[in-house]
Amino acid sequence: MGSILIVEDDPNIRKLVRVNLMKRGYTVSEAGDSHEAMAQFEAQPVDLVLLDLVLPGLSGVDICAWMRARSDVPIIVLSARSEEDLKVAALDAGADDYVTKPFGQEELLARVRAFLRRSYTPTKITETKIQIGDLLIDLEARRVFIEDKDLHFTRTEMALLTELAHHLDAIVSHDELISRVWGSEYLGSNHYLHTYLGRIRKKLGEYGELLETVPGMGYDLHSKKIE
Repeated sequence: MGSILIVEDDPNIRKLVRVNLMKRGYTVSEAGDSHEAMAQFEAQPVDLVLLDLVLPGLSGVDICAWMRARSDVPIIVLSARSEEDLKVAALDAGADDYVTKPFGQEELLARVRAFLRRSYTPTKITETKIQIGDLLIDLEARRVFIEDKDLHFTRTEMALLTELAHHLDAIVSHDELISRVWGSEYLGSNHYLHTYLGRIRKKLGEYGELLETVPGMGYDLHSKKIE
């Protein structure tokens, strides 16, 4: 089923999540603070991390960046509504998804299932590299550069950009993007697109204008800057 590391300082939440995951056949390890989380992460590879953002010691954002520097493992952060800034910082640090507290166990389990069964295969592409001015999108290596600077896209961000790049200069609908990148169970969750595509624009800097929102329809990645 997959192995999951729970990083959560509240023992009651940790126990509840652990029990529900183990009942469904997942192998679970857990940590109650940042230092224990790093030790667990280095001791044994896992398939997914559930990471609370407020921890004793280093913050969840720091732990997220530390894990991302060492692994491409999916990271789902757990954040309270009052921790919006932390959630944004965690996404900047490389988190792949987020669940807002208080969350239902079925919601969390659905996210876990989606990530662990997802083996993202981009739509077949005819070109492996797209060059627009100083922007290079290397679809084969799954990396993005501006003037040779690696922009460090997360897996989710790169999956979205790859789908848009395959349909260069054409509108890709909200549903198509969500279904291809997250899965059909996420249909209707357009706030995901708003969040992640906003992050892509931010990382692209002046080239962010290449990514156009077409109201009521979807998104269009242009092959040249709009005059």
